[in-house]
Amino acid sequence: MKSTSTLLATVIAISLSGCIINVNGTSAGPLNHQKKQLQIDATHIESLVAETGAGDLNIQGVEGLSQIMVTADIYTYGDIESNLSLKQNGSKATLTAEFDSSINFQRSPYIDLTIQVPSSMMLDIDDGSGDIEINNVQANITLDDGSGDLWIKGGHDINIQDGSGSVEVSNTTGKLTLEDGSGSITLSGIGGDTHIDDGSGDLSVNNVNGHVVIDDGSGDIDVDNTLGLSIIESGSGDLSIDNINGSVSMH
Repeated sequence: MKSTSTLLATVIAISLSGCIINVNGTSAGPLNHQKKQLQIDATHIESLVAETGAGDLNIQGVEGLSQIMVTADIYTYGDIESNLSLKQNGSKATLTAEFDSSINFQRSPYIDLTIQVPSSMMLDIDDGSGDIEINNVQANITLDDGSGDLWIKGGHDINIQDGSGSVEVSNTTGKLTLEDGSGSITLSGIGGDTHIDDGSGDLSVNNVNGHVVIDDGSGDIDVDNTLGLSIIESGSGDLSIDNINGSVSMH
């Protein structure tokens, strides 16, 4: 028995010596909730750069606001700590909200974020999973999103790389570039040229003050009221086109 216990202890020691720690969430008890608030003076800040992991993200642009204000609802368990910070780096504010990537979670902790920024502030967001909603931001928005539904209302030039989940963008003042893996896409009231590279899912585009370029894998396409249209690939699905006030080309 003594030799068996020694062998078992050796095996456990070896299994814990690697760089990946497996956490079994089913035996870790319920998720614990903690609320934290971060704030930074935005007087000399032009853009917010955010690195966020799992959890929902809600960003509100506020006219005349002089602060960046973050409310984080952290859901975790045991002694697993979040990495949450908001710092100024020159003309940028850097927000980090995630957990240690070396831990392989069986039951993922997550952080829901509500952020208020000056409406004129540019956004550069790298997000893991969870729904994203951005409202009333008047500046450029760059977004790299893994999974989850996405809603953007407002913004100037917008560049989106999206993995999976539905995408809705409306009432922009500039051009839009969208690369999407899967999920439905609804675009309305886009202020400039629009380029869409879509994997799968239905696509609806209407009221675009610019030329629309579409490269689509599968799903229905509905385009109405644009200043031109180029379809590089329409894949599979029905195609409906109306009120194109410019050149139309289909390859």
